[in-house]
Amino acid sequence: MNISLNSVVTLDYKVSDTDHETVDPGESPLVYLHGSGGIFPKIEAALEGKGVGTALEIHLEPEEAFGEYDDELVTVETLENLPDGVQVGMQLEGTGEHGTHIMTITAIDEGKAVLDGNHPLAGLALIFSCTVSEVRAATSEEIEHGHAHGAGGHHH
Repeated sequence: MNISLNSVVTLDYKVSDTDHETVDPGESPLVYLHGSGGIFPKIEAALEGKGVGTALEIHLEPEEAFGEYDDELVTVETLENLPDGVQVGMQLEGTGEHGTHIMTITAIDEGKAVLDGNHPLAGLALIFSCTVSEVRAATSEEIEHGHAHGAGGHHH
């Protein structure tokens, strides 16, 4: 079976930056419902019609992956306005004019913390390397829910 609309695809993958430094080793396979928007559009388009065993390397510009880095998503807060014990690298849920989003603490100095609402890979061009390890028809429930279920997918 080849990859087409409403097939469940399992990929063995890894993600590197353009200097070939691994940013996601892909320790677990990626399972998604083809055509549901569960994977970046450029990757989905490259996989269309492919079968088990196909290996691809797809170059993604920032706008095709996690977006450009947005300086407006970086704020400075006094530590007294944050939970006790915050440390660099911790993530907090924040609410602002852009809605609810995850903020990563990137620096702490002189009683203040720098909070960054950008995805950690924002602004980076990436290389997505993958091999198709399984393709199957989606169940009617998976199609209705818009995502894969079972091993590697969503569980109820």
